[in-house]
Amino acid sequence: MGATLCIVLAAAMALAACHDGSAPAAQSAQSAQAVPLPQVSVTRPVPREVREQLDLSGTVAPSATVTLIARVQGVLKEIGFADGAYVKQGQVLFRIEPDTYRAQLTYDQSALDNANQELVRQKQLTSDNATSESTLQKAQTTRDQALAKRDMSRINLAYTEIRAPFAGRIGARAFDVGNLVGASDSTKLATLDRIQPVYVNFTLNERDANRIGLFTQPPRTVRVNVLGAAVGQGQGQGEDAALEFVDTRVDPNSGAVKLRADIANRDAHLIPGMSVEVHIPAGAPQNVLLVPDTALLRDQAGASLLIVNGAGVIEKRAVVIGGLYGSQRAVTSGLTANDQVVTGGALAVAPGAKVQVVAAAAQGQS
Repeated sequence: MGATLCIVLAAAMALAACHDGSAPAAQSAQSAQAVPLPQVSVTRPVPREVREQLDLSGTVAPSATVTLIARVQGVLKEIGFADGAYVKQGQVLFRIEPDTYRAQLTYDQSALDNANQELVRQKQLTSDNATSESTLQKAQTTRDQALAKRDMSRINLAYTEIRAPFAGRIGARAFDVGNLVGASDSTKLATLDRIQPVYVNFTLNERDANRIGLFTQPPRTVRVNVLGAAVGQGQGQGEDAALEFVDTRVDPNSGAVKLRADIANRDAHLIPGMSVEVHIPAGAPQNVLLVPDTALLRDQAGASLLIVNGAGVIEKRAVVIGGLYGSQRAVTSGLTANDQVVTGGALAVAPGAKVQVVAAAAQGQS
Protein backbone atom coordinates (compact mmCIF):
# COMPACT_ATOMS: atom_id res chain seq x y z
CA MET A 1 0.00 0.00 0.00
CA GLY A 2 2.86 2.35 0.95
CA ALA A 3 4.72 1.53 -2.28
CA THR A 4 1.66 2.28 -4.38
CA LEU A 5 1.19 5.68 -2.70
CA CYS A 6 4.83 6.64 -3.39
CA ILE A 7 4.48 5.78 -7.08
CA VAL A 8 1.33 7.93 -7.39
CA LEU A 9 3.00 10.91 -5.68
CA ALA A 10 6.08 10.66 -7.92
CA ALA A 11 3.94 10.61 -11.06
CA ALA A 12 2.00 13.66 -9.90
CA MET A 13 5.19 15.58 -9.17
CA ALA A 14 6.64 14.73 -12.59
CA LEU A 15 3.47 15.88 -14.33
CA ALA A 16 3.52 19.18 -12.42
CA ALA A 17 7.15 19.71 -13.38
CA CYS A 18 6.31 19.20 -17.05
CA HIS A 19 3.58 21.83 -16.89
CA ASP A 20 5.84 24.31 -15.12
CA GLY A 21 8.64 23.89 -17.74
CA SER A 22 6.37 24.39 -20.76
CA ALA A 23 4.88 27.66 -19.48
CA PRO A 24 7.86 29.93 -20.36
CA ALA A 25 8.15 28.38 -23.82
CA ALA A 26 4.49 29.05 -24.53
CA GLN A 27 4.82 32.65 -23.33
CA SER A 28 7.87 33.18 -25.57
CA ALA A 29 5.97 31.89 -28.60
CA GLN A 30 3.08 34.22 -27.87
CA SER A 31 5.47 37.16 -27.43
CA ALA A 32 7.15 36.38 -30.75
CA GLN A 33 3.80 36.36 -32.49
CA ALA A 34 2.92 39.72 -30.90
CA VAL A 35 6.01 41.58 -32.32
CA PRO A 36 4.73 43.66 -35.31
CA LEU A 37 6.45 43.50 -38.68
CA PRO A 38 8.38 46.59 -39.83
CA GLN A 39 6.16 48.82 -41.94
CA VAL A 40 7.35 50.26 -45.24
CA SER A 41 5.78 52.36 -47.97
CA VAL A 42 6.35 51.43 -51.58
CA THR A 43 5.76 52.72 -55.07
CA ARG A 44 5.64 51.07 -58.44
CA PRO A 45 7.95 52.26 -61.24
CA VAL A 46 6.39 54.46 -63.89
CA PRO A 47 7.09 53.48 -67.52
CA ARG A 48 8.12 56.51 -69.55
CA GLU A 49 9.78 57.28 -72.86
CA VAL A 50 12.69 59.60 -72.21
CA ARG A 51 15.76 60.80 -73.99
CA GLU A 52 19.13 60.00 -72.50
CA GLN A 53 20.85 63.00 -70.99
CA LEU A 54 24.18 63.97 -69.51
CA ASP A 55 23.98 65.41 -66.00
CA LEU A 56 26.60 68.07 -65.32
CA SER A 57 27.34 70.76 -62.75
CA GLY A 58 27.33 74.40 -63.78
CA THR A 59 27.82 77.83 -62.30
CA VAL A 60 25.69 80.91 -62.91
CA ALA A 61 27.50 84.02 -64.16
CA PRO A 62 26.21 87.47 -65.12
CA SER A 63 25.79 88.06 -68.83
CA ALA A 64 27.61 91.38 -68.38
CA THR A 65 29.60 92.96 -65.56
CA VAL A 66 30.90 96.49 -65.21
CA THR A 67 33.02 98.05 -62.50
CA LEU A 68 31.84 101.61 -61.91
CA ILE A 69 34.72 104.02 -61.35
CA ALA A 70 35.08 107.76 -60.78
CA ARG A 71 36.62 109.26 -63.94
CA VAL A 72 36.95 112.72 -62.41
CA GLN A 73 38.07 113.77 -58.96
CA GLY A 74 35.70 115.35 -56.47
CA VAL A 75 33.53 114.98 -53.41
CA LEU A 76 30.77 112.38 -53.67
CA LYS A 77 27.51 114.31 -53.31
CA GLU A 78 24.79 111.74 -54.00
CA ILE A 79 24.18 107.98 -54.22
CA GLY A 80 21.13 107.03 -56.24
CA PHE A 81 20.54 103.40 -55.25
CA ALA A 82 20.28 100.99 -52.33
CA ASP A 83 22.98 98.34 -51.98
CA GLY A 84 21.96 95.15 -53.77
CA ALA A 85 19.03 96.79 -55.57
CA TYR A 86 17.91 96.45 -59.17
CA VAL A 87 18.65 99.54 -61.24
CA LYS A 88 17.41 100.69 -64.62
CA GLN A 89 19.52 101.50 -67.64
CA GLY A 90 20.49 105.18 -67.54
CA GLN A 91 19.68 105.59 -63.84
CA VAL A 92 21.99 108.01 -62.00
CA LEU A 93 23.99 105.92 -59.53
CA PHE A 94 26.58 108.42 -58.26
CA ARG A 95 26.87 112.19 -58.50
CA ILE A 96 30.21 113.93 -57.89
CA GLU A 97 30.27 117.61 -56.93
CA PRO A 98 29.92 119.37 -60.32
CA ASP A 99 30.54 123.03 -59.37
CA THR A 100 34.25 123.12 -60.28
CA TYR A 101 33.67 121.39 -63.62
CA ARG A 102 30.69 123.57 -64.47
CA ALA A 103 32.76 126.70 -63.81
CA GLN A 104 35.59 125.35 -65.94
CA LEU A 105 33.17 124.69 -68.78
CA THR A 106 31.86 128.27 -68.58
CA TYR A 107 35.42 129.62 -68.68
CA ASP A 108 36.45 127.46 -71.64
CA GLN A 109 33.26 128.30 -73.54
CA SER A 110 34.06 131.99 -73.13
CA ALA A 111 37.61 131.42 -74.37
CA LEU A 112 36.24 129.57 -77.39
CA ASP A 113 33.85 132.41 -78.19
CA ASN A 114 36.76 134.87 -78.14
CA ALA A 115 38.88 132.61 -80.32
CA ASN A 116 36.05 132.32 -82.85
CA GLN A 117 35.70 136.08 -83.02
CA GLU A 118 39.45 136.52 -83.51
CA LEU A 119 39.50 133.91 -86.26
CA VAL A 120 36.68 135.68 -88.11
CA ARG A 121 38.55 138.97 -87.80
CA GLN A 122 41.81 137.51 -89.08
CA LYS A 123 40.05 135.94 -92.06
CA GLN A 124 38.59 139.32 -92.96
CA LEU A 125 41.99 140.99 -92.65
CA THR A 126 43.60 138.32 -94.78
CA SER A 127 41.04 138.81 -97.52
CA ASP A 128 41.88 142.54 -97.43
CA ASN A 129 45.61 141.75 -97.49
CA ALA A 130 45.89 143.55 -94.16
CA THR A 131 47.59 140.68 -92.27
CA SER A 132 49.88 137.76 -92.97
CA GLU A 133 48.92 134.17 -93.64
CA SER A 134 50.88 133.04 -90.57
CA THR A 135 48.78 135.27 -88.32
CA LEU A 136 45.65 133.67 -89.71
CA GLN A 137 47.05 130.19 -89.10
CA LYS A 138 47.89 131.15 -85.53
CA ALA A 139 44.33 132.35 -84.97
CA GLN A 140 43.03 129.08 -86.42
CA THR A 141 45.26 127.06 -84.07
CA THR A 142 44.17 129.10 -81.07
CA ARG A 143 40.54 128.54 -81.97
CA ASP A 144 41.05 124.75 -82.39
CA GLN A 145 42.77 124.52 -79.01
CA ALA A 146 39.96 126.47 -77.36
CA LEU A 147 37.41 124.14 -78.94
CA ALA A 148 39.25 121.06 -77.64
CA LYS A 149 39.46 122.51 -74.13
CA ARG A 150 35.75 123.36 -74.18
CA ASP A 151 34.88 119.83 -75.32
CA MET A 152 37.06 118.29 -72.60
CA SER A 153 35.40 120.45 -69.96
CA ARG A 154 32.01 119.34 -71.23
CA ILE A 155 33.09 115.69 -71.00
CA ASN A 156 34.46 116.12 -67.47
CA LEU A 157 31.22 117.74 -66.35
CA ALA A 158 29.29 114.76 -67.77
CA TYR A 159 31.58 112.42 -65.83
CA THR A 160 30.31 113.89 -62.54
CA GLU A 161 27.17 111.82 -63.12
CA ILE A 162 27.74 108.07 -63.22
CA ARG A 163 24.81 106.25 -64.82
CA ALA A 164 23.94 102.56 -65.20
CA PRO A 165 25.07 101.37 -68.66
CA PHE A 166 22.45 98.60 -68.53
CA ALA A 167 19.72 97.30 -66.24
CA GLY A 168 20.86 94.90 -63.57
CA ARG A 169 21.64 94.33 -59.94
CA ILE A 170 24.22 96.50 -58.22
CA GLY A 171 26.47 95.47 -55.36
CA ALA A 172 27.44 97.36 -52.23
CA ARG A 173 28.85 100.87 -52.62
CA ALA A 174 32.51 101.32 -51.75
CA PHE A 175 32.19 104.96 -50.58
CA ASP A 176 29.64 107.01 -48.69
CA VAL A 177 28.52 110.56 -49.46
CA GLY A 178 31.15 113.14 -48.50
CA ASN A 179 34.21 111.10 -49.48
CA LEU A 180 36.74 112.32 -52.02
CA VAL A 181 36.73 109.97 -54.99
CA GLY A 182 38.65 109.80 -58.23
CA ALA A 183 41.99 110.63 -56.63
CA SER A 184 43.44 107.53 -58.33
CA ASP A 185 42.76 105.99 -61.71
CA SER A 186 41.24 102.86 -60.15
CA THR A 187 38.72 104.26 -57.67
CA LYS A 188 36.08 101.52 -57.70
CA LEU A 189 32.65 102.73 -56.59
CA ALA A 190 30.49 99.61 -57.13
CA THR A 191 29.93 96.63 -59.43
CA LEU A 192 26.87 96.19 -61.65
CA ASP A 193 25.81 92.76 -62.97
CA ARG A 194 23.29 92.06 -65.71
CA ILE A 195 21.30 89.00 -64.58
CA GLN A 196 18.51 89.00 -67.17
CA PRO A 197 19.69 87.00 -68.99
CA VAL A 198 22.40 85.09 -67.13
CA TYR A 199 25.04 82.69 -68.36
CA VAL A 200 25.53 79.15 -67.07
CA ASN A 201 29.14 78.01 -67.45
CA PHE A 202 30.00 74.31 -67.42
CA THR A 203 32.40 71.79 -68.93
CA LEU A 204 32.01 68.49 -70.75
CA ASN A 205 34.68 65.82 -71.06
CA GLU A 206 36.03 65.07 -74.51
CA ARG A 207 34.63 61.53 -74.68
CA ASP A 208 31.04 62.59 -74.00
CA ALA A 209 31.45 65.60 -76.28
CA ASN A 210 32.34 63.33 -79.19
CA ARG A 211 29.59 60.85 -78.29
CA ILE A 212 26.82 63.44 -78.57
CA GLY A 213 28.36 65.12 -81.63
CA LEU A 214 29.09 68.37 -79.82
CA PHE A 215 31.64 69.53 -82.38
CA THR A 216 29.56 68.61 -85.44
CA GLN A 217 25.90 68.98 -84.47
CA PRO A 218 25.77 70.53 -81.00
CA PRO A 219 22.43 70.44 -79.13
CA ARG A 220 20.61 73.74 -79.38
CA THR A 221 19.24 73.73 -75.86
CA VAL A 222 20.11 72.35 -72.45
CA ARG A 223 18.02 72.14 -69.31
CA VAL A 224 19.02 73.91 -66.11
CA ASN A 225 17.86 72.99 -62.59
CA VAL A 226 18.65 74.82 -59.37
CA LEU A 227 20.32 72.51 -56.85
CA GLY A 228 18.02 71.65 -53.95
CA ALA A 229 14.87 73.20 -55.44
CA ALA A 230 11.66 71.29 -54.78
CA VAL A 231 9.91 69.77 -57.76
CA GLY A 232 6.55 71.38 -58.37
CA GLN A 233 8.05 74.85 -58.05
CA GLY A 234 9.27 76.72 -61.09
CA GLN A 235 12.92 76.32 -60.20
CA GLY A 236 12.61 72.63 -59.41
CA GLN A 237 11.13 71.82 -62.79
CA GLY A 238 14.04 73.54 -64.51
CA GLU A 239 13.97 75.61 -67.64
CA ASP A 240 15.44 75.43 -71.10
CA ALA A 241 18.53 77.45 -71.93
CA ALA A 242 20.09 78.11 -75.32
CA LEU A 243 23.57 76.63 -75.73
CA GLU A 244 25.22 79.72 -77.16
CA PHE A 245 28.94 79.03 -76.81
CA VAL A 246 31.18 76.00 -77.34
CA ASP A 247 34.89 76.64 -76.88
CA THR A 248 37.12 76.20 -79.92
CA ARG A 249 39.55 73.88 -78.14
CA VAL A 250 39.73 71.13 -75.53
CA ASP A 251 41.74 71.90 -72.41
CA PRO A 252 44.74 69.54 -72.63
CA ASN A 253 45.10 69.46 -68.84
CA SER A 254 41.52 68.51 -67.94
CA GLY A 255 40.42 66.92 -71.22
CA ALA A 256 37.23 69.01 -71.11
CA VAL A 257 35.67 71.65 -73.29
CA LYS A 258 34.06 74.81 -71.94
CA LEU A 259 30.42 75.53 -72.73
CA ARG A 260 28.02 78.33 -71.92
CA ALA A 261 24.24 78.47 -71.92
CA ASP A 262 22.10 81.59 -72.04
CA ILE A 263 18.99 81.57 -69.84
CA ALA A 264 16.33 84.31 -69.69
CA ASN A 265 16.02 84.26 -65.87
CA ARG A 266 12.81 86.29 -66.07
CA ASP A 267 11.99 85.93 -62.37
CA ALA A 268 15.64 86.57 -61.39
CA HIS A 269 15.89 83.43 -59.24
CA LEU A 270 19.34 82.66 -60.64
CA ILE A 271 22.14 84.81 -59.23
CA PRO A 272 25.86 84.84 -60.08
CA GLY A 273 27.89 82.17 -58.31
CA MET A 274 24.93 79.82 -57.79
CA SER A 275 25.50 76.11 -58.49
CA VAL A 276 23.05 74.46 -60.89
CA GLU A 277 22.51 71.16 -62.65
CA VAL A 278 22.80 71.12 -66.44
CA HIS A 279 21.18 68.34 -68.46
CA ILE A 280 22.26 67.84 -72.08
CA PRO A 281 20.14 65.64 -74.39
CA ALA A 282 22.15 62.66 -75.63
CA GLY A 283 21.02 59.82 -77.85
CA ALA A 284 17.63 58.67 -79.12
CA PRO A 285 14.49 58.37 -76.96
CA GLN A 286 14.22 55.12 -74.98
CA ASN A 287 11.71 53.43 -72.70
CA VAL A 288 12.71 53.46 -69.04
CA LEU A 289 11.16 53.06 -65.60
CA LEU A 290 11.12 56.11 -63.34
CA VAL A 291 11.56 55.80 -59.58
CA PRO A 292 12.11 58.47 -56.92
CA ASP A 293 15.80 59.35 -56.84
CA THR A 294 15.67 59.25 -53.03
CA ALA A 295 14.83 55.53 -53.12
CA LEU A 296 18.18 54.63 -54.68
CA LEU A 297 21.04 53.18 -52.66
CA ARG A 298 24.54 53.92 -53.91
CA ASP A 299 27.80 52.25 -52.94
CA GLN A 300 31.02 51.10 -54.58
CA ALA A 301 29.15 48.27 -56.30
CA GLY A 302 26.80 50.73 -57.99
CA ALA A 303 23.13 51.62 -57.64
CA SER A 304 20.47 49.40 -56.08
CA LEU A 305 16.89 49.45 -54.79
CA LEU A 306 15.07 47.70 -51.96
CA ILE A 307 12.19 45.63 -53.36
CA VAL A 308 9.32 43.95 -51.49
CA ASN A 309 8.76 40.59 -53.18
CA GLY A 310 5.55 38.59 -53.37
CA ALA A 311 6.25 36.96 -49.99
CA GLY A 312 6.58 40.32 -48.28
CA VAL A 313 10.36 39.96 -47.92
CA ILE A 314 12.91 42.69 -48.65
CA GLU A 315 15.28 42.12 -51.58
CA LYS A 316 18.22 44.29 -52.58
CA ARG A 317 18.17 44.63 -56.35
CA ALA A 318 21.11 45.97 -58.39
CA VAL A 319 19.92 48.30 -61.15
CA VAL A 320 21.37 50.33 -64.00
CA ILE A 321 20.34 53.97 -63.81
CA GLY A 322 20.11 56.76 -66.34
CA GLY A 323 19.40 60.46 -66.15
CA LEU A 324 17.48 62.50 -63.60
CA TYR A 325 14.09 63.92 -64.62
CA GLY A 326 12.87 66.29 -61.96
CA SER A 327 12.90 64.16 -58.80
CA GLN A 328 12.64 60.90 -60.76
CA ARG A 329 15.60 58.75 -61.77
CA ALA A 330 15.51 56.63 -64.92
CA VAL A 331 16.22 52.90 -64.43
CA THR A 332 17.25 51.18 -67.65
CA SER A 333 17.86 47.64 -66.35
CA GLY A 334 17.20 45.43 -63.33
CA LEU A 335 13.61 46.48 -62.60
CA THR A 336 10.09 45.67 -63.81
CA ALA A 337 6.96 47.79 -63.78
CA ASN A 338 5.32 45.42 -61.25
CA ASP A 339 8.08 45.64 -58.64
CA GLN A 340 7.30 47.28 -55.32
CA VAL A 341 10.09 49.77 -54.61
CA VAL A 342 10.60 50.77 -50.97
CA THR A 343 10.39 54.55 -50.62
CA GLY A 344 10.01 54.99 -46.86
CA GLY A 345 9.03 53.50 -43.56
CA ALA A 346 11.30 51.56 -41.21
CA LEU A 347 14.71 53.19 -40.86
CA ALA A 348 16.75 49.99 -40.84
CA VAL A 349 15.26 47.23 -42.96
CA ALA A 350 17.82 44.69 -44.11
CA PRO A 351 17.46 42.39 -47.12
CA GLY A 352 15.74 39.17 -46.08
CA ALA A 353 13.51 40.86 -43.50
CA LYS A 354 9.77 40.30 -43.68
CA VAL A 355 7.85 43.57 -43.76
CA GLN A 356 4.33 44.91 -43.94
CA VAL A 357 3.40 47.26 -46.78
CA VAL A 358 1.24 50.00 -45.33
CA ALA A 359 0.52 52.08 -48.41
CA ALA A 360 1.69 52.41 -51.96
CA ALA A 361 3.00 55.92 -52.56
CA ALA A 362 1.72 57.65 -55.66
CA GLN A 363 4.44 58.44 -58.17
CA GLY A 364 4.86 62.14 -58.88
CA GLN A 365 5.29 63.49 -62.34
CA SER A 366 8.82 64.20 -63.43
